[in-house]
Amino acid sequence: MKILITGTKGQVGHALTETLKDHQIIALTRQDCDLTNLDQIKQVIDRHQPDLIINPAAFTNVDQAEDQKDLAFRVNRDAPEVMAQKAREYNIPFVHFSTDYVFDGKKKGAYVESDQTNPLGVYGASKLAGEEAIKDLGGRYFIFRTSWVYSKIGRNFYLTIKRLCLEKDELSVVADQVGAPTSSDFIAKQMQNIIPKLNFTAPGIYHLVPNGRCSWYEFAKEVILEAKLEFDITKLLPIKTEDYPTKARRPLNSLLDNKSIKEAFMLKFDDWQSELKKI
Repeated sequence: MKILITGTKGQVGHALTETLKDHQIIALTRQDCDLTNLDQIKQVIDRHQPDLIINPAAFTNVDQAEDQKDLAFRVNRDAPEVMAQKAREYNIPFVHFSTDYVFDGKKKGAYVESDQTNPLGVYGASKLAGEEAIKDLGGRYFIFRTSWVYSKIGRNFYLTIKRLCLEKDELSVVADQVGAPTSSDFIAKQMQNIIPKLNFTAPGIYHLVPNGRCSWYEFAKEVILEAKLEFDITKLLPIKTEDYPTKARRPLNSLLDNKSIKEAFMLKFDDWQSELKKI
C-alpha cells in the first residue's frame, strides 16, 4: 500500500515511518510539504496519488498557540480539511490525529468519543475545528484522539524529566492532572494493526491511548525508576496546577476511554507502564 505520512520528523510521524516499512511510504517533512500552503498540499497529494493519507503533523505548542492563533488554525484546521477533501476525491481513507485537549477536563471519569467538547485554549480549539471540518466533509475519515504523547525524539515530558534529573537535585511536578501517557511507538504499532481493517470499520472518532491512568507526578516517578536515573526520588515533589502557571490552561482530566477503538478494530492494549518499559 502507498501511504502518505505528514510530519515525519515529529514524534508520531517518525514512529509511523519506522513501523510501517512494509508499505510504500511517502514521508513528508515540513520542507517537502508546508502545511500552511494549502495549494502545495493538494499538489503533493495529486502527484503521489496515495492509497492512504495519515496526518500526524500539527501545531502542538500549547502555550505558543495562544499568541499564534491564526497559524495554529491554519495548520490544525485548514490543512487537515484540504487533506480530507483530497482523500474523499480519491475515495481513500484519511487518518488524522487529534487530542484530549478538545475537552475541558471537568468530567469525573474517562471521556468517551461522544462526550461534549469544550477546549480551554487555542490549541484545543484549533484541533477541534480540524475534527469538525473533517466530519463535515464526510468520506472515509478516522480521527484518533490521543493524549500525553512522548517518545525518544523531539520535545516531550519523558525526555524533559530525564534531562532535568541530570541538571537538578529537586523537581516539582503537577500531581492534580490525570491522563494516559501514550508513546509514539504504541500509536505506530496499533496503526500497523488498524490499517488492514480501515475498509471494514465505520469511519469516525476513536480514542487511541493505552490502558490505565496516572498524574504527571506519577508519570515522572515511573520514568525515573524505569530509566534507573541517579536521582533521589524523595526530592520529586507533587504540586498543584495553580503552583505551576502556564499561558494556556490545561484540562485537569485528560483520561480518554479506549473501549470503542478496541472493539471496533479488535485490538488488545497494554497499560501505560508496560508501554513505558518498552521505551
